[in-house]
Amino acid sequence: MTGHARFLPGAAAIGMALFLAATPGVITYDGMVQYRQALAGRYDDWHPPIMAVLWSLLGRARLSGSAPMLAVQLGLYWAGLGLLAGALARRGAMRSAAAVLAGGLFPIVTDWMGCVLKDCQLIGALVAATGIVGWYRLGGRRMPLWATGLAGGLVAYAWLLRANAVFAVAPLALGLCGWGARRPAARVALLGLAVMAGIGVSGPINHRLLGAERSHVERTLPLFDMAGIAHRAGLATLPGLTSTLWARAEAVRCYTPFYWDPLGDTSKCGAIATTLAFDRDEDAPPIERQWLEMIAAHPAAWAAHRLAHLNDNLRVAVPYSERLATAPPVSLSNPHQIGEPARAFTAWLARLAAGVAATPAGVPAVWWLLAGGLWWTLAATPRQPPRDVGLALAASATLMTASFAIVSIASDLRYHLWLMAATMLAAAMLGACEDVDRRRLRATIAATTGACLLSVLLRSGLLPVAAIPA
Repeated sequence: MTGHARFLPGAAAIGMALFLAATPGVITYDGMVQYRQALAGRYDDWHPPIMAVLWSLLGRARLSGSAPMLAVQLGLYWAGLGLLAGALARRGAMRSAAAVLAGGLFPIVTDWMGCVLKDCQLIGALVAATGIVGWYRLGGRRMPLWATGLAGGLVAYAWLLRANAVFAVAPLALGLCGWGARRPAARVALLGLAVMAGIGVSGPINHRLLGAERSHVERTLPLFDMAGIAHRAGLATLPGLTSTLWARAEAVRCYTPFYWDPLGDTSKCGAIATTLAFDRDEDAPPIERQWLEMIAAHPAAWAAHRLAHLNDNLRVAVPYSERLATAPPVSLSNPHQIGEPARAFTAWLARLAAGVAATPAGVPAVWWLLAGGLWWTLAATPRQPPRDVGLALAASATLMTASFAIVSIASDLRYHLWLMAATMLAAAMLGACEDVDRRRLRATIAATTGACLLSVLLRSGLLPVAAIPA
C-alpha cells in the first residue's frame, strides 16, 4: 500500500473522532423511549428491541447515556468508509477512494448521524458490513471466518432495526455474497425468498428471543391506508368506526398523505387509532382483512392515496419548506438527562443540511433515479470486484426506496439516508471500474441532470402536476 493509500483509513478515523467530539448525540422522542426500555430491561416492538438491547448491554458495561451509542454508529460508519477507501486505494483507484471519504461528509447524512436513531444505526451497520466485505473482495482475497461472522452480525443487526430494512439488507447481502445464481430469474426468486424469510423470522426473534411485547405497530399501515381510502373515496366512515367520529376527524383534517401520525393523536382526532388498531374488540374482524377488502373495493382511491404519500415521501412536487428534512439540533428534554447540550457546530451543520435539502441533492426521487441508473450502468460493465460491490449497493438502495411505494407511513427525510449513502458508494465503485459502458453512463448522467432540473421546476411551482393528488 502506498503512502497516500495508508493515509485514507487514518483520515476516516480522524473524521470519526472530530464528528464524535463536535456532535452532541441528539436524543429524540424515539431515542428517549428506547433508552427508558434499556434501563428497565423491558421492550416492545414499536421501536426495534435489538437497539434497546444493545443500549442495555452498554449500560451494564458502565457505558450509559447517549455518547456510547453515538460512538457505535459513528464508529461503524467511518470504519466502513475507511475500509472501502483503503481497499480502493490499494487497487490504485485513488480518486474513487477519496470520493468515498468525501461522500461520507454529505451534509444531510452527517446532520442526521449526530442523532441516536435506529435509521442512523442502520447506516452505520450497513456501511461497516460493506467495508469489511469490500476490504477483502476489492483486493481479490478470500474473507476469513471471523470477518464473515462480523459482517453477518452487522447485517443482521441492520435487518432488525427497521420493519422495511429487509428490502435493503437482502439485495446487499446477496450481492456481496455473489448471489449463488447466475440467471436473472433465479436471482429474483432468491431475492423474493430472502425478503419473505426476513419478514417472517423478524417477529419471532423480536418477541420470543428478545422478549419484546406486542404493540401492534404493524397495524399502523392498514390504518393509514384505510383512512386514505375513506378520505379519497368520500366514504361515510371506516369499518369499525362510527360515522360521527369519522366526520369529526375529517373536519379537523386528521388524514394527511404526509404521515399517519395525526390519526394517533387522541386529543385532536379522537380514538381512531385506539378503536381501529390498538384496542380492537376480540370479536372484530382482523384489521388486515378489512384493509385488503377496502383496497379491493376502492383500488383507485388506494392508488391515489399511495401516490400522494409517495410524492411527499420522495419530495417530488412539494414545497422547499416540507417538514422533517433535517435533524433536530437539540435533544428532547428528558428525565434521564441524556443527550448533551447543543453546540455551535450542530447549529451550523443543521443550517447547511437545510440548504442542501432545498436543492435536488435533498430529493430522494433524484437519488433513486441515480441509483437505478448506476445499477443499469454497472450491469453492463465487465465483472470485476468494484462492479460487484457497486451493483449490490445500487440494488439495495433502489429496492429499499421502491418499497416505500407500498409499506411507508411517514415522510421523514431520514428514511432515505441509506439511499443517499449507498448511491454515493456505488458511484465511487463505478469510478473504480474498467471498461465502463460509456453510452449507459452518459444516459445515466443525462437522466439525473434532467431529474434535477425537473425537481427545481416542480418544487418551485413553475411546473404544477395535477396528476399527483394533494
